[in-house]
This record gives sequence, structure tokens and C-alpha cells, in this order.
Amino acid sequence: MKLKITTFFALLLITQFSFAQSRNWVNPIIKGYGRILELEKVDVKPDPNLDYKILIELVHDMDKPERINFSASNVARLINLHAVGGVKKENLDVAVVIHAEATNSIINNEAYQKKYDKDNPYIDLFKELSEAGVEIIVCGQSLALYRNEVKDVIPQVKIATSALTAVSTYQLKGYAYFKWD
Repeated sequence: MKLKITTFFALLLITQFSFAQSRNWVNPIIKGYGRILELEKVDVKPDPNLDYKILIELVHDMDKPERINFSASNVARLINLHAVGGVKKENLDVAVVIHAEATNSIINNEAYQKKYDKDNPYIDLFKELSEAGVEIIVCGQSLALYRNEVKDVIPQVKIATSALTAVSTYQLKGYAYFKWD
């Protein structure tokens, strides 16, 4: 009986893997990150006639400093998902506020190597996001708390007084708010 159940789940997994492989993976705006499936039929999708103002608060941990945390790469996915839904790049106004331990992701490679003995895998992601118009903001309080120097912040990142004040300011400007950790 166990063999039949194991065989059934193995076949199911192979079928699902084959199904996923035959789909069209795309990266319409953020080319190097956030690949998504272009689905044939959906019932609910973004409205291409809206101007999207989206604020994302990132507080992810840095327990695997050799790779990008899913929450950070999910910013690229969000942008690519809206694009596949028909929203034009110029109708996406995205801001990311980074604080807590995630603050360590926005430092240059030299500072990152001193901290983790690894190259910073986030630099190219933040560069691509910035080139796509995403405003990347770091909490100045967390920057100091996690012993990072202002001079070590990558050039794509703006420094805020705090994450708390940045979030409240953007929310009052009408941004939809997501918190990812």
C-alpha cells in the first residue's frame, strides 16, 4: 500500500513539474529577477487604467547572506506581475522601505564582505529595481543600529529619518501598503 501511495505522489509530482516547465516564464520589467508565469486564463487581474502607488516595507532576516531573501526578490515579482496584467511601467510607482536586519542588504560589497565574508547578492537586484523607477529607502535608525556607515550605502538607496516616518508619509500620500519579512 505504501508503495502505491509513494508511486502515486511521485507521478503527481512529475506531472506537476512537467506542467510548470511547459509554462511561459517571463520577466517583463525587472529582467534579472522576479520571474513569473504568464497565465492563459485569469479572472482577477490588475487594472491597466489605474495608476498604482505601492509601498513595501522589507524587514527580512539575513540568515543566508550568500543569497537574496525571497521577500526582497518578491518586489521584482510584484512589478513583473503588474506588467503581465497590463499595467504600464509608467503607471507603477513603487517605493521600498528597508529596516531592521534587512538594512544589511543595502551596503556596498566591501562592507558586506566585512560583515558576512560573502559578496553582496542584493546589489544587482537593487540596481535593477532603481533603474525601473523603484524608490529604495533605508531606515536611518536601523542603519545606525546595525552599525552600518552612511558611506557604505549603495548609491540607489535614500536614507530616511526612520522607517516609521517613511511608512506613515507614503501611506498619507495614498500608497497601498505591504509588509514583507
